[in-house]
Amino acid sequence: MCFSAAASFGAGAVLCTAGMLTIRKIQKPSQLAFAAIPLFFGIQQLSEGLVWLSLTHPEYAGWETLTTHIFSFFSHVLWPVWVAFAVLLFEEDKKKKSWLFPIFILGLVLSISEAYFIATQHIYARVIGHHIEYYHGFPTLFISVSEVVYGITTILPCFISSYKKMRLFAMVLIVSVIVADIFYHKWLISVWCFFAALLSMIVFYIVKMASANNAKK
Repeated sequence: MCFSAAASFGAGAVLCTAGMLTIRKIQKPSQLAFAAIPLFFGIQQLSEGLVWLSLTHPEYAGWETLTTHIFSFFSHVLWPVWVAFAVLLFEEDKKKKSWLFPIFILGLVLSISEAYFIATQHIYARVIGHHIEYYHGFPTLFISVSEVVYGITTILPCFISSYKKMRLFAMVLIVSVIVADIFYHKWLISVWCFFAALLSMIVFYIVKMASANNAKK
């Protein structure tokens, strides 16, 4: 939630709670990575709440660099690899796994590359138009390539998965990014997380249904 510190902290608390409830639904360790997605959404939102405080309260200004880097870790380092990793573990079909593994490796390469630039470039955040805008000093060519790879590693695995309900997660992800990009292009990184609650509900549904199916076997 990019609208205020209170909104970010509130969303973070709700998403962390949803994440813990989702994790409690798993029947197999292989489902844990996917079930943890809402929890990570929640932690990301809490970190943005701290970014808000650092930008709007002078007494917390010293937190700005650390909190911006924490938020950037989630937005640029974790998500490019985590969805592919989670779907790969969730998958039980060996043939599907063989297709998913190269995408996971691609996501890992992107995440490492993003981590390198975050560590070596000057990044900062500022409030513009009641939103937080993040500035990352990444090379222009890298930004263009990374956006395409980011989309591949977070969306394609859900369509490859033998669990058809994964496609619902991917479709909502696609729609959320398009809507956020159309209406909040400059603040896409921050505003998109507004849709984290809906995506978390879908994760909970997928994990619950998969657990119910496993219980019947």
